[in-house]
Amino acid sequence: METTLRGVGVSHGVAIGQVRHMGTAVLEPPARQIPADDAPREQGRARQAVEAVSADLIARGNLAGGEAQAVLEAQAMMAQDPELMADVERRIAVGSTAERAVYDAFAAYRALLAGAGEYLAGRVADLDDVRNRIVARLLGVPMPGVPDSDEPYVLIARDLAPADTALLDPTLVLGFVTEEGGPTSHSAILARALGVPAVVALPGAGELIEGTVIAVDGSTGEIFVAPNEEKRAELTRAAEERRAALSASS
Repeated sequence: METTLRGVGVSHGVAIGQVRHMGTAVLEPPARQIPADDAPREQGRARQAVEAVSADLIARGNLAGGEAQAVLEAQAMMAQDPELMADVERRIAVGSTAERAVYDAFAAYRALLAGAGEYLAGRVADLDDVRNRIVARLLGVPMPGVPDSDEPYVLIARDLAPADTALLDPTLVLGFVTEEGGPTSHSAILARALGVPAVVALPGAGELIEGTVIAVDGSTGEIFVAPNEEKRAELTRAAEERRAALSASS
């Protein structure tokens, strides 16, 4: 039976396809004390992980080019923020492992951003992605990321980081839906640049069942779960009319 959900439309167009979920985010590392003698080694591990993640973000930016490159280079600078790195090293000096120190230092910075107005709050997803990539590297686990698929799909995520959004293949990722984010988030900006229909701030998006067919209206913010053929045709017509109207006015 068809169900309608509503989020915030941030990138025009209609996408109809099966739900695929983003790879799982990094788990919270355990809090355990290390001997004081291990601190220099752990600090070195943290620095190496930060440098590797920063280099990877810059490489992704070079591949993507355009607006995405500037966003990813800004994210790489975020990874190397000297105050953040100083906080990580301070936490290691008093007994944290490298991964736990990164997790906690980023959490403190995240809280500052989240409470600093809409624009900076929109950078929280960027910060979370940097943290997840550094922690994943330190733990030796796979990076969270876009699923592999031979068939086109609609991507569902808690939020999308620029490093993932910038390299989306629009022939495979028909559109995306996130639980968090807003119209000024980098994922929304890059979705518009890619021309991929997108809806953000949809509570419960993560509960959509893998493989279910949904229709995403990036203009109205509506999500139609298991739409019938009539609804699919109606949405496709509406998207084409909006596209024609936008072309005529530009």
